[in-house]
Amino acid sequence: MGKNVLLEDGRNIVKKAQSAQDRGDSRQARELYLKAIKKFMDACEISDDFSEISVIRSQISYYKNLAAQLDEILGSDLIMETRAAPPEKSDKKESEIKELLKGTGVSEQVFEMVIKIAIEISTEGREGRSIGTAFLVGDSANVLAKSKQLVLNPFKGYVKEERMITNSDICDNIKEFAQLDGVFVISGDGVVEAAGRYITIDTGNVKIQKGLGTRHSSVAAMTYSTEAIGIVVSQSGGVIRVFRHGKVAATVKAG
Repeated sequence: MGKNVLLEDGRNIVKKAQSAQDRGDSRQARELYLKAIKKFMDACEISDDFSEISVIRSQISYYKNLAAQLDEILGSDLIMETRAAPPEKSDKKESEIKELLKGTGVSEQVFEMVIKIAIEISTEGREGRSIGTAFLVGDSANVLAKSKQLVLNPFKGYVKEERMITNSDICDNIKEFAQLDGVFVISGDGVVEAAGRYITIDTGNVKIQKGLGTRHSSVAAMTYSTEAIGIVVSQSGGVIRVFRHGKVAATVKAG
């Protein structure tokens, strides 16, 4: 079975799981989430695109958490069984992601969560319309020094624990603030330092493909001047681009 078929089957099963959860059938919802996870893991095994693999892995992690929560509701002692990828392919995928993140101080978990949120913003939009946004992850002190606040920082004043990108409660806030002009700044360990930042550095040192706007060139320039990873969600086309050292390092097609 092809990768795209597996992914589509997984998404359809997730929709059924969500419907079961909405009507209070926790047992069926849990079983369906496990089936979806199996589909996603099979798709991950046959994909050679490390950026896509990262996205699939973040989805697997997310649905595992949902299934675990349902386990608690059911009072179940069952252990979720998932099939690991073949060692050779798993090692290759891990090394590719590690290479992308090398020197950034960004953890894989944080990177995968930002990619997951970026995909959701790209596919869902906000208030019925498509939106674009960008994230700069890692080397946050330098990024903050080379940018300025466009609007009041909505994350200022909150304790670190309430600003962790890995905290599922913050995801809706990120999506809401994605409508602001400017970029999100996130530390390598996942603390959301700011939203609505304007990048002030010169973009003349980077060259990006024609047709990409100022958001892309500004983020590219910031990754050229710092050790940050840039993730840009295009307002049109559903494309997410990952920047490193001033260049596109990976492209993810949402949906």
